[in-house]
Amino acid sequence: MSAQAIYRRWRPQSFEDVIGQDHIVQTLRNALRGDRLAHAYLFTGPRGTGKTSVARILAKAVNCVAEAGVERPCNACGVCRSMTEGRALDLIEIDAASNTGVDDVRDLREKIGFSPNEARYKVYIIDEVHMLSSAAFNALLKTLEEPPPHAIFVLATTEPHKIPDTILSRCQRHDFRRVDLAAVTQKLARICAAEGAEADPEALELIARSGTGSIRDAESLLDQLAGAGLPISVEAVREALGTPADEAVADLVDALLAQDAAAGLALINAALDRGANPRQLQDRLLEHLRGLLLVQTGLDQDLLQLPEERLARLREQAALLPMPLLVQAIHRFNEARPGANRALPSLPLELALVETALAMGAAAAPVEPQTVAPAQPTPSVPTPANAPARPEPGDAAPAKRPAAQADPLDATPTGASKRGLEAPAGRDAAGDPADADSRAPAPPPAATQVPDLANLAARWPEVLRAVELRDRNLAALLKDSRPIASDAKGITLGFFYEFHCRRASQPEKMQLIAEAMAALVGGPVTLRCTVVSESKAEAERRPRSKRDQAAQDPVVKHALDKLGARIAGVQDPEPED
Repeated sequence: MSAQAIYRRWRPQSFEDVIGQDHIVQTLRNALRGDRLAHAYLFTGPRGTGKTSVARILAKAVNCVAEAGVERPCNACGVCRSMTEGRALDLIEIDAASNTGVDDVRDLREKIGFSPNEARYKVYIIDEVHMLSSAAFNALLKTLEEPPPHAIFVLATTEPHKIPDTILSRCQRHDFRRVDLAAVTQKLARICAAEGAEADPEALELIARSGTGSIRDAESLLDQLAGAGLPISVEAVREALGTPADEAVADLVDALLAQDAAAGLALINAALDRGANPRQLQDRLLEHLRGLLLVQTGLDQDLLQLPEERLARLREQAALLPMPLLVQAIHRFNEARPGANRALPSLPLELALVETALAMGAAAAPVEPQTVAPAQPTPSVPTPANAPARPEPGDAAPAKRPAAQADPLDATPTGASKRGLEAPAGRDAAGDPADADSRAPAPPPAATQVPDLANLAARWPEVLRAVELRDRNLAALLKDSRPIASDAKGITLGFFYEFHCRRASQPEKMQLIAEAMAALVGGPVTLRCTVVSESKAEAERRPRSKRDQAAQDPVVKHALDKLGARIAGVQDPEPED
């Protein structure tokens, strides 16, 4: 076997060999056929996607001396062979990373005027051009604007945003894409067949996936595994990469859905014991959570190139995880990753889009205020003799409903509702209700003391703790809510997300919250839920409790966010003597 690396032996030598960049290949071919060549090209895109290879193919194509009608480059003429073998004097490759100074560009300007030695054009390929200094770019500008007729420039970079606009405007730009997973897998299979290496198809797919669209990265890993002289299996690839099995990552998400931290920690340690790399494990978990996000948005068929059994499990998990909680989970794992966002460059943009869509949806479709009857009926108050009864149409004597089954849209306390259906003292219960309604309005409910909003906001953490003892899921929903209004009709809770508001507005949930608040204010309460924008919630001037103030301390905040700690209590410092 040759000592040359696989990615060098299998470098594309013609436009037919280039995979995943059909939009660029077709444009360059048309330019060659019509003799409409640009004097300067800019090739941009991720590493390992074929920028330098296409630049070399272009250099051969513009100088190929094959007969008319033959596809260029022919790779058979003397010029093509000399450029393929690296002997051509008219193909000049410059590494801008090691030739960054203005003197290097001045030397290029002095030599560019000389005619080609044997070819039609001198082709200058400047790799990693964004590494040039500002002075070097300025020196290159005039030459790039008006080069000699026998010179063609091809600039290659992975970071086009670092190139001055004056340079960009003088180049014909072509953006290289990450190569499709299936295309990379097929090329790896062809290489294995030609090299006589035995490989499991699933292992080749795993190698291709680890390259994240870079052919060179995938070929380098294949070269490493093939060098062992053993069949390339899925286990061998995972051992080389330090990546966990797909099932382990899916099981870890199942533990999150079950709120089983112990099982999750056990799965993490089991994966590490089997040789998984912690960073790779976190990357795979982020990739899995992103898959759930794509499933919930309906883009799984277009953007997720996964086997059907894995897609089925993703869909099962996505159905159990609300999108707001999923976005929060991705944020937490992404922020906890050292050098975050490098493994999935598109993830921050995707998160921003989903969060904005959620916020706009909540603002555009406000939830009707939901109410619940008081947790405890108020003491019976005698009804005035001249007060009319207030019957319900079609139900002369309804049975008393439990508070938990109260209509969520009925803001009237349970006790008041029952008294309104009873005949007042001193009157015949068979009296005509219609006449009573026409003679006088319904009596107002018993007056209750309006709870102080500032006191409610300050003691809201106490309500959360009381709710958490009975329903942890409900307490999690309430963490992003606050009391935003208090009047004679009751207390209004504001939520940032419509989903949280609807879940908390369920009768049994509202009853539980009302009971927790009743103990706080010393009497029954009527609750309403509504969706508010975060900016409005922040604008409300509410005093913060000691617990909230402690949570904003940098050290405490770090412990809460990064270490999963919880505030057990807050104690005032003892006065100094």
